[in-house]
Order: sequence, then structure tokens, then C-alpha cells
Amino acid sequence: MDAASFAVLRRALGCLVLAEDTGRSLDAMLAGLLTVLAGTPAMRHAAVVLIDAEDRPAIRASLGAPDMSLILSATLERGPDAVRARVLRRGAAAIPAADDGSIAADREQAAMLAAPVTAAGGGAGWFFADALLGGEASLADELRAAMLVAAMIGRMTDLTAAAMAHSEALGQELAFLRSKVSLRYRHLFSDGQGAAMRRLRSEIDRAALSDAPVLLVGEAGTGRAVLARLIHELSPRGVRPFAVFTAERTMDAATAGLRLFGGAHGYAGGSGPGLLEEADGGMLFIEDAHCLHPDVAQALAAALGTGTFTRLGGGRVRRLRTRLAYKARAEGLSPELTRAAAPLVIGVPGLRERREDIPALLDHLLSAEAARGGRRMTLTSKALKALETYDWPGNIREMELMMARLAVTAPEDRIDIADIPPEILAEGERPPVLPEDAAELRDMERQQVLNALERHGWVQSRAARELGLTLRQIGYRIRKYGLARDDESAS
Repeated sequence: MDAASFAVLRRALGCLVLAEDTGRSLDAMLAGLLTVLAGTPAMRHAAVVLIDAEDRPAIRASLGAPDMSLILSATLERGPDAVRARVLRRGAAAIPAADDGSIAADREQAAMLAAPVTAAGGGAGWFFADALLGGEASLADELRAAMLVAAMIGRMTDLTAAAMAHSEALGQELAFLRSKVSLRYRHLFSDGQGAAMRRLRSEIDRAALSDAPVLLVGEAGTGRAVLARLIHELSPRGVRPFAVFTAERTMDAATAGLRLFGGAHGYAGGSGPGLLEEADGGMLFIEDAHCLHPDVAQALAAALGTGTFTRLGGGRVRRLRTRLAYKARAEGLSPELTRAAAPLVIGVPGLRERREDIPALLDHLLSAEAARGGRRMTLTSKALKALETYDWPGNIREMELMMARLAVTAPEDRIDIADIPPEILAEGERPPVLPEDAAELRDMERQQVLNALERHGWVQSRAARELGLTLRQIGYRIRKYGLARDDESAS
């Protein structure tokens, strides 16, 4: 090997460090490697072919105009010689080299050199070149140089895969941290003291230690989606992704199947991974699973039964490592899914089944509103009693919406029964109808607020100071009486 070729190969070795840079794609690094190798005395045409995820050869980088018919024939060759360095010939069979690179062929016979690329302990592709060293170098020396370059490519592939895996792990960790159930929601199930919640916590612990599918049944608004996340986070799978799919009766089988299973390369509906792959090793939560199209439910059942699946349109068989959780009606889950893998059934109680937990839940929601920058409000004993006796048909979701509404509309920091929406109160708890002269009192208050606003040019802070009110209190009265400046009402 002459000095120029040695210098070029030294520069090529320097390309290995680029593989640790996750900001660069492998294709870009391979193109850079071929650009460096173009400085060797003889290389004019070259290509790097690697096996893709579908076990098909794919050209990842090229230089010049290599003979693609030769390259295609070489990549399709099977048998022991396919993983050996060899010399490709036009119109004749390739000549394999010995393990040390020696070969029984003349340079004139060589149309192209082919050296196998090994990565992750197996065959990963090939490096093709017309020549490298030139001059007086023997064909065996040319093949040894090609094998050295192929070894570099294999090392670059391994380093890039390791860097990508590290980056993916960091991304999964970030996604895990972002998707964690907040303390606000965890509180909904962790602090209840009644028998219903003690039973539920026991079932949560049991489900977290299992890999069986989970079926969550209960009324709307009871927090089943939050509970699925909680089970996932408490399980060994908690560091893996949590994905959500909402089944709809109007969704056809092709659309739902593509979203769940993904599409193979060239599939008409689109290619790429589905949620089963995106949540690999984690949990896929299927909301309204009773609405799944029968064909999709059947395909999921088959995947659960065999532990494998394929993307729509074919492709290689993939292992099913994702745990399933369903939110569904108790009688609505597909019989095929139940038979394929019997789920752990957890009934989530409604608020009327855990009335003893209502005061703590209300206090927690009030604290959450204050933490988001609102007021720290409290409930009077009458208001609390009214909310404890209410049936809460919308359960936790309804309670959250009501507390968020009160944080905006309640005029004082202490919520009284008069502030609670009348539809929530029992007939005997509703504030009595005001006496006949109440209309006069309302008119007097309205006029008092309006006069103060007009005296201060509608600067609410000054008007509030004059009346001894806070900004929130005067704002409430402005909305209550529908007050507006003349120019605003005209517009």
C-alpha cells in the first residue's frame, strides 16, 4: 500500500467518530466515508448496500456510477459464498476469496470488489467498489482493503445503532416523565378511606404485578383512563410508553387496523408502525373497546393468542410485547378478545358509592385550582353537606368541571350554598326566593356599582377601592348585572 492510500484510509478511520453523533444520519456518514475514499488512487465507483427492517437490501450510499446489475445479483445471492469477500465478474459467476483475502483470480477478471458488512453480530450488507489501491497492488490486496472498509462500515452501523438506542431510551424516559399521572390525579384513587376504595387499591396492586390485559368497567367520568395510567406506572412496564386508542363505531376496520397494527412498506393506506409497536413493552389503552370493529377485534385476539402480529399488507412477523387495557361496558368486550386472553376485570366505583371520600376530593380540587394561580377557596358547612348528598351522575369529571367553574364565578373566597349551581342542590337546599323588595335592593346595588365606575372612568381598580371591594368582587358584579360602557354596548 502506498503512502497516499494509507493516508486516505487513516482519514476513513476518522469517520468512525461521526457515528457517535446522533445528529447525523447513517446515510450521511456513509456518504462522507465514500467521499474520503474517493481520494484513493483507483476508486471511482462504489456503493454501500445494507439490509433494511424488512430484510431487503437497500442502497444507502454510492459514488460515481457503479454497475447496479452486478450489485443486485450479488445482494440476491444466497449460500455460504454470499457472506464472503469476492470478486464480481460480468457474464460469469463471482469468485469468492479465502478468509485471509487471497483469491485465485487475475485483476483483469475483476469488474467489482464485494466485501460483506457485519453488524450486531450478523450479516448487515455489503461494500462494493471497482478498486481502491490501484498501481501494483494485487487483487488480494484490493480485497483486503475492501474488507477493511466493510469492517469500518459495520462498526459505524453498530455505533450509530447504539447512539440511536441511547437517544430513543432518553426519549422514552422523557415521554414517561411527561405522561406520568400527576399528583392531582393520583390523589383521586390513593386517599379514599371507604371499603370501595380499599377494594379498588387492592385490585390496582394486583393488576400492576400482572401482564394480563385489564378491563376497566364503570360509569362515565369515574377516571378509568387515569386508573389505566396508574396501573401502568406502578408496573415494571412503567418506564415504557403508554399509548391511547379511542375506538369509534363509525371507524372502519382499515382505519382502525392501520392505527393499531401499522402498514407494511408499500401498503396503500400508508406505511409505518402502529400503536402496538409505538408502545412496545408498555401499555396500549383502548377506550370504548366495545366499539371496536369486529374484524379488528378478531385481529387483536389473534395477536394475543399467538403473541405475534404483522403490519397490514404483510411484512415480517413481529412479537407482541405490548400489554392491553380496555375501557368498555362490562358486557361489551368482544368474546374473541376475552377468550384469547382473559382480562383482569376491575370495577371503578362512582362517587355515590364513595361519599365518604367527597370532602377530601373537593378539598384537593380546590387546592389544585389555587396552585394554578387562582384563589384558595373553602366551602361552608352547608355547601359541603349539599355536595356530599348530591349523586354526581358525571362523577369525578363533573366535580372537576364544577370546581373550575366556581373558581371563576364565586364572588367570595368562601363558597356558600348560594354559589352552587341550582341543578346540583336538592329542592330543600336551594336558597329561598328573595322577598318582594329584593328587586329594589338589586337595583340599588347595580346603580351603586355603575355610578362608581362612571366616576372613575370605568377603571375597575379605582371603583373597587371606593366601594371596598376586591377586583374579583367588582368583576363579578359587573358580569352579574350585565354592566357595560355606552360605547361598548353600542358596538
